[in-house]
Amino acid sequence: MDGNRHLSLTANDDGTVTAVNRHGVQLTIDPDGVAGLSPLELLLAALGSCGAVDVALLMRKQRAPITPFGIEVEGLKEDTRMPWLRVTYDVGADVDLDKLERARRRTAEDLCTVSRTLAHGAAVEHVVRREDG
Repeated sequence: MDGNRHLSLTANDDGTVTAVNRHGVQLTIDPDGVAGLSPLELLLAALGSCGAVDVALLMRKQRAPITPFGIEVEGLKEDTRMPWLRVTYDVGADVDLDKLERARRRTAEDLCTVSRTLAHGAAVEHVVRREDG
């Protein structure tokens, strides 16, 4: 699989942004979180969904599937950054906690690209490309 990822986004007149992936799937982003998720909510969704996919896959591989299960993602926003984030997995009482802990640890430490990127940082460039016409 190609390691590069790409989205196209369009800033709309109403203040929303439309994101489109390579498959044509569209998502509305709203700074106020009314007409779509806000950018910060999307970050939390990316973190939680990455964890959900990895934990579910690892639990299936351990022959202890736990789907469906719930996830809560929270964090503290201070000024222009979030100094901490927490992903909480809500599971049933019959879950094998040893297997779940192995899956949670592998997800957090080795597998979840979103979590690892946030924890270790990434270079971000903001560039301008002018349309010549």
